[in-house]
Amino acid sequence: MLNTQYMKKHFFRFLNTILALVLSLIGYESCKNEEEEVEYGTPTAEYIFQGKVTDTKGNALPNVKVSYVHKYTDGDQISTHEDSLTSTDADGKYVAKPRVTYWENNAGLRFSSENDVYKDTFLTQSDLAPKKGGNGRWFDGRSENTLDITLDIHAGK
Repeated sequence: MLNTQYMKKHFFRFLNTILALVLSLIGYESCKNEEEEVEYGTPTAEYIFQGKVTDTKGNALPNVKVSYVHKYTDGDQISTHEDSLTSTDADGKYVAKPRVTYWENNAGLRFSSENDVYKDTFLTQSDLAPKKGGNGRWFDGRSENTLDITLDIHAGK
């Protein structure tokens, strides 16, 4: 009887080994796709914005806040999220590089002045230069934009 249990134990161990080998080979073969490579990740693009912000008379506007703004739906509410990127220097110049994986349809750049003296300017994807240099896979390309912005004064200010 001891010999029968010993043989059953080794038989099942051997059977498990064979089944594991067969299943691993089937699994390995099913992962092969010679027609198309499978990649995982998030597509990215690089956006670079630079330029000068002036008023309607051509005067440089320092300390104008440049932000990446996007709207999203949260249940029944529409919420807005704003990431401050940079501010203009004393000459009204700025360079901004938003850290976004892709430019959403409901997103844009906002230029807003201190104390809300000037009307905000909002640029959408249609205002941006097309992306170039993508690799057709995970890097969608780079969009370099020179955007000179003119801010109008709010009425009554």
